[in-house]
Amino acid sequence: MLSDNHRKAEALSVEATVAKSKGRLKDAVELYAKAASLEEAALKELPEGKVRTRSILSVSVASLLYKAQMLEEAELAIFRFLGSKSLDLWAEKQIRELLPVVSDEKLLASALKRRYSGESIVVALRGGEIGSGTGPLDLILEKASGFRSLLYRFAEWTGNYPLRLHGNAPKEVVESIQARATEPAPGSYRLEIRLTEPLQLEFFEKDRIRPQVVSDGMFRFLSQLTQGDYSKLEEIVPQVDYRKALLQLTKNVAPVGKRIKEIGIYRKHEGKMQSIYLTDALPPRIKDVLPRKPRDSREKENEIHGILRALHLDKNWLELITPQGERIKCDTVHDMLDDVVGPMVNREVVVRGPLRFRHGVSRLFVEEIEPADEGA
Repeated sequence: MLSDNHRKAEALSVEATVAKSKGRLKDAVELYAKAASLEEAALKELPEGKVRTRSILSVSVASLLYKAQMLEEAELAIFRFLGSKSLDLWAEKQIRELLPVVSDEKLLASALKRRYSGESIVVALRGGEIGSGTGPLDLILEKASGFRSLLYRFAEWTGNYPLRLHGNAPKEVVESIQARATEPAPGSYRLEIRLTEPLQLEFFEKDRIRPQVVSDGMFRFLSQLTQGDYSKLEEIVPQVDYRKALLQLTKNVAPVGKRIKEIGIYRKHEGKMQSIYLTDALPPRIKDVLPRKPRDSREKENEIHGILRALHLDKNWLELITPQGERIKCDTVHDMLDDVVGPMVNREVVVRGPLRFRHGVSRLFVEEIEPADEGA
């Protein structure tokens, strides 16, 4: 029969879980710590021969110490329990599975002064050249980089930052949510991206970008986009420049051609699984709803195919090499984003826009650029 200490520990653990669900993280941590102390006392009261009950309490102690963010103590307890060699196999398995989780968070806390926020997004690539937990390196890196850019753009938008045309995300944005990737899982190529936050939140409370708000904003926007309810996109992101940027970056991430057929994006929120699916049907739809500035009706749209070899967006130009080997320098719109165009360098692209004269020379004024396989 389990002791009063165990029953008190169970009650405190339930109370801590409720506190955590309501956002009272500090209270939850303190309650988990008290529960761990009581559970440890209950374990010490048990005779050595009670293997099943000792196994139950050992798993509980390790778990509660971890939830209390007492990572050093949790790691030591895990080693102690495994070293005792007196656990049921199921308990040993659970405790072994907890060890790398504790070690990872211990490293995160000690080396980076950060912790996991509880927000995570799973990205699953499927079909085409994607295997079971494997895929072409260039394609995997391209989609991972594109998703990272999209995530930080949503963070900047929720943080009310002015639209960044060039360069990396501001340091304070990266410091607010810093994303970490887990190892791929079999089935499709499935990657979990976990959002972190600083340990000392009090230094970041003013205007802090919150991981949950970033995830909320991303899922609201992408859900409406994939459902085809474009009218609500303006309500969600009323700023035209940001809406255009988010649409372009989503277009970059979405499947194109035969290499990949579908990207699933998942998030657990309030006990329910949210899911979004990007397919190759999405880029043409995004193209149709991208905000565009009015153009002189006398200007005709021209198109050039070639390999994007160079660009200098601070000076508003890019250079292509045509299939005939000709180098063509084009001007670009001032708000062309480097994290939209950058991934296209050394790839075959299509650029579109009117011809304009500059210094007596006719040049294409690039208003739109996309990979050639997308424009086909």
